[in-house]
Amino acid sequence: MEIREVELNKVLLSLASNLDITKTQFENLAKSYEAVGEYIANDLELKDYHPVISPQGSLRLGTIIQPINEDDDLDIDLVFRLREKKHSWTQKDIKHKVGLRLKDHGRYHDMLDEEGRRCWTLLYRQESDNFKERYHMDILPCVVDTDYDARFQRMISSAYSLDEIQNLAIRITDKKMPIYETCTDIKQWLKSNPDGYAIWFASRCRVSGEQRSSIMASIMPIGKYVEEKSVLQRIVQLLKRHRDIMFDGDDDKPISIIITTLAAHAYQGENSLTIGLSNVINRMAAFIKTDRNGNYIISNPVNPAENFADKWITHPKRKENFFRWMKQVKNDMESILIQQGVELRESIGRIYGKSLSVKAFESIVSVHKNDARNSKLKVASTGLLGSAGKMTLNAKNTFFGED
Repeated sequence: MEIREVELNKVLLSLASNLDITKTQFENLAKSYEAVGEYIANDLELKDYHPVISPQGSLRLGTIIQPINEDDDLDIDLVFRLREKKHSWTQKDIKHKVGLRLKDHGRYHDMLDEEGRRCWTLLYRQESDNFKERYHMDILPCVVDTDYDARFQRMISSAYSLDEIQNLAIRITDKKMPIYETCTDIKQWLKSNPDGYAIWFASRCRVSGEQRSSIMASIMPIGKYVEEKSVLQRIVQLLKRHRDIMFDGDDDKPISIIITTLAAHAYQGENSLTIGLSNVINRMAAFIKTDRNGNYIISNPVNPAENFADKWITHPKRKENFFRWMKQVKNDMESILIQQGVELRESIGRIYGKSLSVKAFESIVSVHKNDARNSKLKVASTGLLGSAGKMTLNAKNTFFGED
């Protein structure tokens, strides 16, 4: 790996690691969702169906990132899963039993948002003089068959086929379905497949040895806090932050599941974050297909019948914004590949946000200082960070310029 690539890798890794939620945040989130899951599971009508609550989405995949602003919420997606159900229960019955249980709890009643299309949402607000934490949890009720757990355990311990992954599909509640209030046959309900997607994403990380064990443990079965991330996880985090900065506050911004899926398809096992990110950005578009009517298709890899881009037909602004983002992220990556020093720091601040840029470069400076004190580093006057490192080691407040 060339010196320039090594140094830029340090910058990108520092950016991505500063996007991570902290271990304390993770533990608080886990404690919160385990508590609410246990409470719902103890419902007299639900407990006989072996209820389990688990994370899905970015918390499960290890790609969750801090919000841009301190007052913004972390988004947490959860699945509340029943193994089988009472024969007469419809989607509405199950969804409302979960909702009623939450409303019967004093604290959860006050935290409960309006009923969503598929989920119940709890709004957590914890603040004190030196502590602030805001997040909302979307709880998706669903049903699986009796053999679900055995199939899942078999797949994470041995090879599997796409057909087998599709057998991990859950059946979800959705109040916009015409059969929401009437159909008791779960085979006719909408499907989702968070466990299957997690297995697929973990396989796309293409890591080996100890890191493979760490990544697999963090993604399956329900997630653990792991500080060391795979290159693919870091790529997804950086792409999502670029999106957030570019579309701050825009509800029609590119959605995370599309970014994550295309990045995972495009990733080819690069060990370098710099090279991997650049290659993924250039390859992502190749995995967007069109049907005979010219509509775009980004298929769910574990449920091909589901098109993640289906909303582009009814919300053309989302399609427009996605391709505008693709063009911008490519241009920005090309820029930082050739920049250095002050020019690079200014671009990083513009692309990923000034506060994140400051934290990232401060982390690098701290490492440089420690290495220099321990005679592990000779500060160079050339290279991507050479002049910046030299300047910082000799002048505390000149690394980032004036605030």
